[in-house]
Amino acid sequence: MYSETMDGELVSCIMATAGRPAFVRQAVRYFLRQTYRAAELVVVDDGVPPVADACAGLERVRYLRLDRRASTGAKLNLGIQAARGGLLQKWDDDDYYHPDFLRTAVAHMPPPPDRDHCLVAWDCFLILIAGERRLRASGHGWTIGNTFLFTRKFWARAPFRDLARGSDWWFLRDQQVVLVRVCAPEQCMVVRHGQNTWTDMRSGEPVDDYLRRFPFHDRPGCDVMGAEDWAFYESLEPGVSPAGGPHSRTTVTTP
Repeated sequence: MYSETMDGELVSCIMATAGRPAFVRQAVRYFLRQTYRAAELVVVDDGVPPVADACAGLERVRYLRLDRRASTGAKLNLGIQAARGGLLQKWDDDDYYHPDFLRTAVAHMPPPPDRDHCLVAWDCFLILIAGERRLRASGHGWTIGNTFLFTRKFWARAPFRDLARGSDWWFLRDQQVVLVRVCAPEQCMVVRHGQNTWTDMRSGEPVDDYLRRFPFHDRPGCDVMGAEDWAFYESLEPGVSPAGGPHSRTTVTTP
């Protein structure tokens, strides 16, 4: 439970998920390891199998089980409605977050009242394409949806659309956004596991073909995130889910 003795204001991380227990366990671990402690994780789940066991008994982790299927956008809105924090952080279930990720994001959020018009997002990140076993670097100029940090007032003006795909893209389009870009590529990694719903670039080119054009990162994965986490990602094979179920993921605005 969050208390006023924690440093900083409360950040509610919102994770929409369905049928991805192995990825969810990783995502929950990343949240619990955050050095910014004034935070809660709200997990909104409508998948099979449920991931309640991955959240049970964990401090600052709250689990919302839906009794019917819902879109990604709808689940994000439900999580935000249940959240306690004034700052809201998207937390994707299949991506990697460095222990300092939240601290960096909050440090980039402007003070009131300007923050209610601002969205903090990473403009560069690392990429893992399942089967490659090496990381790629995205370069600059992105607005990556799994890193969005914003205020409750910002969200309330135009909540996420009730969409299974593209909810992040429309969230940007529907807002009057002042972007605050973060350059900390080793603090966020996008995972391409072969069952992502973001499949094509706006040009029509397959996403993975596009991302394979980017250079390999200059540090190996085990150095970036540690041997235990890297072993999980190194074992991924294209199109084979460690959860054995359907996948959903964020969208991004490309350079």
